[in-house]
Parts: sequence; structure tokens; C-alpha cells
Amino acid sequence: MLPYLAYRYVKNKREKNQRDMDSDLDSMVRSIVPDKAVISIPGVAAKLGEDSKEYIPGVLSILEKSVGVFIEWRPSEDPDATWVMTSDDGNAEMVHSRSPEEKRDRGARVAFSMDVNDLSSFRNDEPKRGSGGFPSIRLICRDGSSQVPLFFRNSSTGEFIDRLQGYITLRRSHRDADLVIVVDQKSEALAKSVSMLDENGDILSRFMQNPYMTAMTGFSKITSFVQDQVIPSVLNDTDAVTQEEKIRLMRELRLAEEQMRVHSDAAGEFEVVTQLDLPPRPEIYRELPVSRELWNSFKLSNGSIDPMKLHHLKMNVFRGGLNAELRKEAWKCLLGYRQWHESDSEFEKRRTELAKQYHNMKSQWMSVTEDQEKRFSKFVKRKSLVEKDVARTDRTVPFFQGEDNVNLIHLHNVLMTYVMYNFDLGYVQGMSDFASPLLFVMKDEVDTFWCFVGLMEMTHKNFEKDQAFIKLQMNQLRDLVMIINPKLANYLESEKSDDMYFCFRWVLVWFKREFSFLDTCKLWEVLWSGQPCPRFLLLICVAILDSQTNIIIDNHFGLTEILKHINDLSMHLKVDEILTAAEAIFHQLSASQNKLPAHICQYLNIGESAVSSSNNSPSRSDPDREDL
Repeated sequence: MLPYLAYRYVKNKREKNQRDMDSDLDSMVRSIVPDKAVISIPGVAAKLGEDSKEYIPGVLSILEKSVGVFIEWRPSEDPDATWVMTSDDGNAEMVHSRSPEEKRDRGARVAFSMDVNDLSSFRNDEPKRGSGGFPSIRLICRDGSSQVPLFFRNSSTGEFIDRLQGYITLRRSHRDADLVIVVDQKSEALAKSVSMLDENGDILSRFMQNPYMTAMTGFSKITSFVQDQVIPSVLNDTDAVTQEEKIRLMRELRLAEEQMRVHSDAAGEFEVVTQLDLPPRPEIYRELPVSRELWNSFKLSNGSIDPMKLHHLKMNVFRGGLNAELRKEAWKCLLGYRQWHESDSEFEKRRTELAKQYHNMKSQWMSVTEDQEKRFSKFVKRKSLVEKDVARTDRTVPFFQGEDNVNLIHLHNVLMTYVMYNFDLGYVQGMSDFASPLLFVMKDEVDTFWCFVGLMEMTHKNFEKDQAFIKLQMNQLRDLVMIINPKLANYLESEKSDDMYFCFRWVLVWFKREFSFLDTCKLWEVLWSGQPCPRFLLLICVAILDSQTNIIIDNHFGLTEILKHINDLSMHLKVDEILTAAEAIFHQLSASQNKLPAHICQYLNIGESAVSSSNNSPSRSDPDREDL
């Protein structure tokens, strides 16, 4: 044993010495060989988020370093820099830099330096003639992550791309003219060889051997794992690798259960779907938000909504959302806190009674002593979860900023009172994401609480321990992708990503982490309208995935890269474009209802199969509405 230990010691010592020598040599080379700027383009601004009006002026460079060639973007060092951008309506906006300290902090958040060998592709968006916009580039890395969009104020993107081609081979995507792919010559040659061997392969053969409806049958067995590990991992901004590890464990648990019950599933119960010929998607336009004047036109003299005009009103909310000043009144109706048929006096009378109920439940948890908590473990655990979540929910939103912000106390009170209202469900991480916009709009604990109760009646199944509803939605999402975009569905299957777990966060908290706070408000009120179908949330998922198909496939993304790419879409999605695309997909499918499988028609509430699913429960606001 001793000679072996001595051998290991000497071997490890030599390896350490070699690493130290390599490090010293690398440092020496860096000191001798200076960085060389191949190109530096001023007037290239980084946009912080899709809904942001702020652009940070900076310089985009390609640098030759001793360790490789790098693409870098740094904020401008000129403290007086201003920048002009053209807004969506074509008007020029002066974008002034903030104080030097603020500018340095904001610029540091988005500055980057990346090796060109880590570049997988980039989007090169050129504005239409006469639109007044500026060309932009968004770099996409091999690991699926993306840099912030860069806008070229004083030049085109052509010079940057030309210089870049001196180091890597580029080609435009055959599917998307705005997507430029970095070509790996060895991989390209291998792919061509493989494709020649499989030219006559049936792309649907794998699918026919593995019916899509058999997926995720084991989801109900991983309840505590999902609540204790997966949900915190997805919601707490952990890295994609950690999230992927949780997802792979979920898949292993599911596959293990499928192996146990493989003989109990009747193959005849599943409807085999082949690729359908769908008509073109119609051109859809969003409308203006519902104003107070328009809202009031649907009212009767006693303040209730005319039942003959209710559907028309909901369609107006679906097509345009609501003006911000109307939300406090309209959300109460959309969430069932106020019934559509209630007069003003009837609602005020009932609100007084509901306020008493709220304060009674609030006093219950506030009166629990420390001594009682020693024998009330479930209460203590839920209280701790609420406190942790409140401390980190929407803290970048001004309404919730600051350590002594009274709104955080109100949010805490609402969530703790819900624990007493629904102790069977209690509190699960993610519920605070649903409560914070309600408090922001209502500015009142009582109104916020009862709106939250209505919203949880729509979404509580996302948080139940058996996770059956999440399982159902993931199944349905994959069914819809298979119909709408079979190319993407087959690719996801080939990458063992067709369980759609990378969409978990989207479905769990209704895109709260993907859009800005105000865009989330618009998205939610559209969904609360219940139009045009019970599963419009899933069509939004499909619309986003459909828009990312070429990036995912052309970059050969696997599960890790897909997950990183999906996460990086956060705050870079345009809510109106997504809603328009989702509605167009609905009309495309509705026009094909005679060809669609019965279960797809049920999801969309179209055709002869438009019946209420037994998995859905009506909300208090509308007996005809299904859970979304």
C-alpha cells in the first residue's frame, strides 16, 4: 500500500507543478502579446429588456487576444453620452445616460466578453425601409444562453459580420433569413454523411412506435420532489445545469414508473396522430385596451353588467386588455370577487361581509403564540415559506422596493391569511408571484385577498401535491406542438426533451417570470377573459416555441441548451406579438376542426367535442368558464 501512496503523491505533485508552469506561461504570453482590436464600433447600444425604453450606449469590438478571438461589448465611457432611438410609432426619442454611477452599474450588468468559438448563432434583424428603426444583433451561445440585443445607431451590421467571418464560417438559416448560423465544418460533414444513409427514413416512424399520449404517466409519483426541489429550482434563478439535473431526475422517476405499468396501458386507448395539412394562419391585429367609457357602456343603470353583452365585453378584454385605471374595478369581476350580475349596492353589502371574514381569518394566524408554534409544525413551515418568498418577490418593482416597505407587510398578510382560508393547500412557493400584481392594482388587503382567492381557484391545481394538473397541461402542450409544429415535436423527441419540462415555469406561474410586471398584468387579464378557448395559456406556450423553432433546431440544442435558451427569453418577449401569434394559431386550428383529433378539439372547445373536461372546475365568476 505504501509504494502506491508514494506513487500517487509523486504523480499529483508533478501534475500540480505542470499546471503551475502552464499558468505561469499563459500569464507570460498575456503580458508579452497585447490585445489587438480588429474592429471597434461606437454607437452600439444594449437594450435592457423588451419593454424597456432605456438603451445603454457602448462600443462593440472584436479583439485578438493571446488566448483567442473575443467579441466584447462595453458601455460608453462618455458621461454625457445621449442616444436617439426610434420608438414603435416612428417618433425619435432622446435616451439620456443616467448619472455616471448609475450608468456604470447598469452597463456592468450587460457588458460581456465571449470567445468566438462559443458563438452558436445570432439574429440579425434589419428594420423595414421607412420604419425608422435601427439594425440589431443578438448573439446566441452554444450553451443556449443569449446576450442582450445590440442596436447599431451609426452603421449597419455588415462590417461587424464581415470581420467576424474572418474567424468563423457563417451561413444563413434555410428556415429563417434573419438567423445566422456558425458552421462547424466537421459536424456539418458528419451530418451530411448520416443524412445520406437515412434519406428514405420515415420521420414519423419513431412517433408511431412511441405514442405521445403515454408520456409523463409517472408524474403523480414525484409530488414531494416537485414541490421541495423542482419548483424552488425553477423559480429561484438557479443556473440551467441545476435545473436540468432536477428535470432529469423527474424524467427518471417517470420512466421507472412507466416500466412498472407498461403492461397495464391499453394501446387502443390512444389516438395516433400523423402530420396534418393545416391552412395558413390568418393575420391578426391587437385592438386598443378597453377604456372606462367602453366598459361603462356595457353596464345597466344599477352598475351590473348587461348579461346580453357579457360575451362581447370579454372579447374586448381578450383582444386589447384593459386601461390601467380600469383594472381595479374590472379585475374584481374577472376574478369572481364581484359577480357580473351584481349591482353596486349588492356588491358593497357583500364586500362588507367579506371584509369581516378576512379580518377574522387574519386574527387567527396572528394570535398563534410561539408556544403554540412548537406543536404546529405545518403552520410554522408555511409561515417560513411565506416570509422567504415575500422577501424576494418583485423587489425590483418600485411598489415593493425598500426594506421597510409597508406593501411587503400587506403581501405577507394576504398570503398568511390564505393559509388559514385554505389550510389543505396552504402555501407553496410561487403563490406570491400571483398575489403581488393583485396588491399592486388593488392597493387594499381585503380586495387583494378575495381577488387572490378567485385567482387561486383557477390556478390552485398547479400547486396541489399530486401534480396531476401540471401533468395534464404538459401532455396537452406536447399534443398541440405535435399538431402545430411536427418538425419541432420530432426534434424534441430526438433530444429526449419532448416531455416539455423546460416549459414548467411558464405554466406554473403563468409567465410571471417571462414578461415585465405591467406586461404580465395585460397577459393575465387576457387569460381571465376565458376567450377564445379554455387552454389559451398553452397556445401562448406553443406560439413562443414555434417562434424559436429555427434557433433550437439549427443550433442543435439539447436539453441543457434548450433550457438555457428558454430562460434567456425572459424579459425579451413582446407580449402583443405573442398574443397575436397564439390567437392566429387558434383560428388556424379552428378552421381545421374536422381534421383534428377529438382531444385537441376538447382543449380548444371547438367542434362536436366541445365539452367541459372532467379535469376542470368552474370558477366563482362564471359557471361556464373552465380552469385555464
